[in-house]
Amino acid sequence: MESVGERVRKRRTELGWTQDDLARRAGISKSFLSDLENDRRSVSAANLLELAKALGLSMDFLMTGVPRAGEDTTSAPEAPALDLSIPAGLSELARAEGLSFRAIELLLGMRQQIVAHRSSAKGREDDFDWRRFYESVKAYLA
Repeated sequence: MESVGERVRKRRTELGWTQDDLARRAGISKSFLSDLENDRRSVSAANLLELAKALGLSMDFLMTGVPRAGEDTTSAPEAPALDLSIPAGLSELARAEGLSFRAIELLLGMRQQIVAHRSSAKGREDDFDWRRFYESVKAYLA
């Protein structure tokens, strides 16, 4: 069974990227990426999310090797969207906690990954408790 690092390396090489390329796109260091690919380091949820976004894969696929329904693990990732809509509740939390834009983006990405797998959570943004969510994942945002 492949490890997270092996799946990252396989995808990176399929895309024809160097470790420098992926590290820059994911906002991580090349040495960390090298250690991850060689199974010398584990990965935080925040870094896993950044790698998944850069590689155009789901966090689930990187963790398990099993693609989500309809997930294309063969084509190149799309360029990141420049438009980012921040829900009012998250904006208020970010202001109160002094969260960086990167932390906000990570929270949105984590929430999106969860919603993609829970049909009962879809379309209920108004009553989503961003503070509770933040408290449960803030240790992984570093």
